[in-house]
Amino acid sequence: MTMTRRTFGLGASAVLAGPIAAPFIRGAGAAEPAIRIGMVNSMSGGLAAYAQEGQPAFEYIIKKINAEGGIKSKGGARIELVLADDTSQPARTAAEARRLITEEKVQLLTGTILSAQMLALTPVVDEAKIPTLSVWAGGSQSNYMFTLGYPYDRGYAQTMHDFVISLRDDFKFPIKTAVMAYSNYEAGQQSNKFLVEKLKASGIQIIGEAALDIRAQDQTAAMVRIRSLKPDVVVGLVTPRDGILLHQARYNLNYHGSIFCGGTGGYSDLSLWKDLGPEIGKAVLTKNLFGMTGFSAGAKIESMQKIVTELRDVAKLDKIGQGAVQYAQAARVLQQVLENAKSLQSDALLEALKNVNIPAGDPNLYIAKPKGLQFAEDRLLKDGSAMFVQWTPEQDQQVVFPKEFAQVPPRPKS
Repeated sequence: MTMTRRTFGLGASAVLAGPIAAPFIRGAGAAEPAIRIGMVNSMSGGLAAYAQEGQPAFEYIIKKINAEGGIKSKGGARIELVLADDTSQPARTAAEARRLITEEKVQLLTGTILSAQMLALTPVVDEAKIPTLSVWAGGSQSNYMFTLGYPYDRGYAQTMHDFVISLRDDFKFPIKTAVMAYSNYEAGQQSNKFLVEKLKASGIQIIGEAALDIRAQDQTAAMVRIRSLKPDVVVGLVTPRDGILLHQARYNLNYHGSIFCGGTGGYSDLSLWKDLGPEIGKAVLTKNLFGMTGFSAGAKIESMQKIVTELRDVAKLDKIGQGAVQYAQAARVLQQVLENAKSLQSDALLEALKNVNIPAGDPNLYIAKPKGLQFAEDRLLKDGSAMFVQWTPEQDQQVVFPKEFAQVPPRPKS
């Protein structure tokens, strides 16, 4: 696999070592020309936690596909990645994507592409009519863009609602009031809108809001507001960076009066312990806090446990969390698209994306989707559900929801 890094300033990951990392060079009598996939990741900037963990896993799966014979329906064609860093800036996402399409002649696009980046990228994708797979966006505004992210409504909002109501009804947590605490950007805002409606319909009183400024260097003001309102539960979508600041503020204020439930990275990302430090992590992450995630090593999902073992023991990755598994899943989705597409023309690739189907129980289904992985008419996942976990003092996660994947019941409020 050839990797072009025109815009990268970060070193290669450990998975680039070894025989299958050798560049793909087409010689006389060789297979079809390489299939070029452009990958725009946020390898630097405020959103870097997602891609820095995920890209090495994506690269590993692509190299494995190439080593096992490439895309067999296309004469064994290898996949060639052309990589770019958008520095977590939506305008740069669009600029890099345009360069990959016009100069590098890529046939598909993929990458971090969170919601704000998705909005910036949409005009470029529409103009070029290039099929695109977002790893993380919660919505899609282009007929050419599909996403593995959780849909705002039937993904983030529905899962968080269902968990809060399960705490109240199934586990008898005293939950009557809520404060909405969420990162104040597209995904956080949209998820919050749907979540408020669902919680109100289920009898939860919304007594306040704490919108987290994604440019802030401190979230103490938000935590002071939460403490003054004393809600039974604090809930919302929070980015890894905002989560770190929120948990630091909670520690500094020594506030444990509410249950904190949130998605995804700000509550469940493995980087939280490193960035917070063990003292703060143990004080806040293990006490009255639950995180939404699509991955947990302890979940009762055989294929998920196998990919974790492979990424750890074969790929030798340092970080194996939700980001790594989500990116590995993206690579398998693109493999199926390329195998099933009648040609490498845009319309054929688009049709193959519409018809992606990785059923429950398939060894290539790495994320928690009891109904399998398929795209709905809105190009979002039909099954938008996720899991909730709780942290242990040993920095491990235990799945507590839903019951088909749960290891233990939720830890009682302390």
